[in-house]
Amino acid sequence: MKSIKVKPGFVSLTVIVALSTMSFVNCAQSSAKKNENTTLLTYLVSNPSAPVGAQADCVVSAGLINACVSSKIQIDAGANCSLAKIAENQAIGADYSTIKTNVIKKYNELKCNIAENKYTSASAAVDAFKDPLTFTSTSDASSVVVFSAPTYY
Repeated sequence: MKSIKVKPGFVSLTVIVALSTMSFVNCAQSSAKKNENTTLLTYLVSNPSAPVGAQADCVVSAGLINACVSSKIQIDAGANCSLAKIAENQAIGADYSTIKTNVIKKYNELKCNIAENKYTSASAAVDAFKDPLTFTSTSDASSVVVFSAPTYY
């Protein structure tokens, strides 16, 4: 009878992948039970490289707005801060550095660190941050809001 030989490297890799997967699932489940924000965790797991430039500014803005939301349904940083979405907005004049600065100012004005000042839905928070999230399109001079409603989860 022939015996099947398994290489030790393959077994090690399989164990590492299985443990990593279990760890992420447990972390997400734990966060969901505690009503914590998992949108940034999901974003970071699905994007292997660290965000830089406009993408980093976008992630900071999404995180601050989500800090003002008391419900589980928050802004999806992965969809709103994808490189494609950012490139699309930058092509028509969005300046994510300015947007981030304005979001920080509005966050400080709203005092979202106090529970009574939090919004019950992500759409209400986006409405509250609408001015800092809006820029004038260079293509048709219309007002464009950087974060869009269909990307909540």
